[in-house]
Amino acid sequence: MKTPSSNSGELDWGVATRAFPGEEKSGDKHFVARTSTGWLLAVADGLGHGPEAAAASRALVEVLEQHTGEAPVELIRLCHEALKNTRGSAAAVVTIDRERCLLSWAGVGNVEGVIRHAPPASLPTQYITMRGGIVGYRLPGLLSSFLPLQDGDTLALATDGIGGDFVRAVDLPYPPDRLARHILDHYAKPTDDALVLVARWRFPSQGVSPP
Repeated sequence: MKTPSSNSGELDWGVATRAFPGEEKSGDKHFVARTSTGWLLAVADGLGHGPEAAAASRALVEVLEQHTGEAPVELIRLCHEALKNTRGSAAAVVTIDRERCLLSWAGVGNVEGVIRHAPPASLPTQYITMRGGIVGYRLPGLLSSFLPLQDGDTLALATDGIGGDFVRAVDLPYPPDRLARHILDHYAKPTDDALVLVARWRFPSQGVSPP
């Protein structure tokens, strides 16, 4: 999916997910929304799997839907209060400022995130730092982290139902929806729910990734 901006960059994104084999509801959920300053993206992994895990991650997404203008740290704190009567969730919350081409994030638990910079940038792959804890049960001290974005940079957020070596696939020359599906097909574990969200930052004059 492509979210354009007439003022600066645009976001091309895709998601792939599946429930724990044999179950209908997944405890892994995603959220992507346009905001007044750019975009808000998140991945939630309700603890365990099944209906209770799904209820926890759904409650987290509902908070995000109601507070899209807040910064990542404040969003996680709001989610923490809302999830206290659930089994809790891991979560990564990311905002993108379209005017400053700046990504900010905060994360708790076993969601993994990576940013692969597009050539010819010589910057190394960067990992989104997550703090240990559980949203709704045990919240660590949180600080927002920031990273400037360049044309073609790719962000991937994955729940722990995706094997950690998925990062090797992030530099494949696929559009985000195809890349997300590839990662799910090749790196999903058979013992958990699984979800991966892929987003690529683009400038209008550059177009989007070829199919």
